[in-house]
Amino acid sequence: MKAVSPSTMRKMDQTAVETYEIPGVVLMENAGREVALAVKNMWDCQREDKRPANMTKVVLFCGKGNNGGDGFVAARHLANMGFDTNVFIIANPSSITGDAAINLKIAKNMGLKIKVIDEETDLNAVMKMTSNASILVDAILGTGLKGDVRGIARNVIEMINKSEIPVIAVDIPSGICGETGKVLGNAVKAEQTVTMAAPKIGLLLYPGVEYVGKLIVADIGMPINLIESNEAEAEFLDCKWVSNCFKEYPPDAHKGTFGKVFVIAGSYGMTGAAALSAEAAVRSGAGLVILGIPESLNDILEVKLTEAMTIPLPETPERCISIAALDKALQFANQSKVVVLGPGLSAKNETKQFVMQFILNCKVPMVIDADGLNALAEYPETLNKAQAPVIITPHPGEIARLLSITSSEVQQDRISSVKTAAKRFGCTVVLKGARTLVATSEGKLFINPTGNAGMATGGSGDVLSGIIGAFLARGMKPYEAAAAGVYLHGLAGDLAAREKGEICLAAGDIIDYLYKAIKDIKEYKDAQRTSKYQTYLG
Repeated sequence: MKAVSPSTMRKMDQTAVETYEIPGVVLMENAGREVALAVKNMWDCQREDKRPANMTKVVLFCGKGNNGGDGFVAARHLANMGFDTNVFIIANPSSITGDAAINLKIAKNMGLKIKVIDEETDLNAVMKMTSNASILVDAILGTGLKGDVRGIARNVIEMINKSEIPVIAVDIPSGICGETGKVLGNAVKAEQTVTMAAPKIGLLLYPGVEYVGKLIVADIGMPINLIESNEAEAEFLDCKWVSNCFKEYPPDAHKGTFGKVFVIAGSYGMTGAAALSAEAAVRSGAGLVILGIPESLNDILEVKLTEAMTIPLPETPERCISIAALDKALQFANQSKVVVLGPGLSAKNETKQFVMQFILNCKVPMVIDADGLNALAEYPETLNKAQAPVIITPHPGEIARLLSITSSEVQQDRISSVKTAAKRFGCTVVLKGARTLVATSEGKLFINPTGNAGMATGGSGDVLSGIIGAFLARGMKPYEAAAAGVYLHGLAGDLAAREKGEICLAAGDIIDYLYKAIKDIKEYKDAQRTSKYQTYLG
């Protein structure tokens, strides 16, 4: 599903009006109608929950922009449906212009209850008037908000949040930045958000996600080719997109068809990271997995792993991979389709030297994670000198070191960080965390909806690197392997958490549930082929 920035959505609106000659008032009419239907559906659900059937009061808080205009349209449709509809305008009515003014005039002509909230309004009285409402509608501020919410709008938002009445937000909860998902001072906490035509990026990122509630993408008559155009900044991953990454293979396929993955990982005390990455690659469909491990640890890994082969590599006195292992490692790498480099390697100086020289001399695609990234922290431009495509999978601290900024700065604007890293280092970057992001050096951006807090556990990233390595070995493009990998990694974690709970979730559980996640994708693809289902977004 395409996701857009507020500025791109405004361009699409303008194109719809000017090129396709769809009047703006028509788009607003469709938007408001969709909001009214969402209110009706929520109210029907309340009745099913045996709430008092006579609670038909709906209160709409409307600003002066198009967001407020959508609210005015929704108000009159709700009135026609039989709801006791009350409108509060958070602006001077004389400042309302264009299509919003047209719809405000219609609402007045219909005799709707409309009141103005200004600096002198007693908000306690307003709260008392809304206390017996069944649903509130937030149409105060749209996606054009830049600075923090101030004045009467902020006070009204605080009042709405204190009311404990379910809220439906129009397009975006007031106070959420449509670009980044930041809370701009204060924001409405909605139970549902009805966004128009396409999801805005800020609705899909934390902390914005926590304010959105259930996200409904409303069809307002925007031409589909506009929404699907290359102007959309991001892809919000779903089963449909991920399933298209998996090719059909001939029935006479063999190990070579699915590729060989060479995992270079592990050190004293960190054999688990190596085992998890190798096992994940096996379970993700690689034809053959070979693990390069410090030689004194080889016997341990031969016990821990069954399906993966092991190769003992020269080691340092601290039982980490030595620079003396370089030639042997490069020999095996050149016989492989993909290399996974980094899980549990350690931060010892000689191992860092090995990593740097390996990256410079390896001729096959690489997935670099964990201590592979830590070794690059002082000289991240080494990535630009790689001889084959590279995927890196940093967490916020690791990407911060590569970009010479702080983790806090990364988290303040994750999209800017991941796009900057991808462009600067000429590779595909997976920025891990809640709503993992994938960016390419060409500017593609993917937002992943799967995963849960229980996956914030040691070894989870090692599993991800193995999954991505296997998908790359199976012939996916680097951005496909990265995006499909994070989606299925998160989906497996969600399936595991559903049965085991988030608290007890371990990295090995993600591997154990991978088969179910991949099976879901296969069943979706089969369903699409046989036309059993028309829509399934996972």
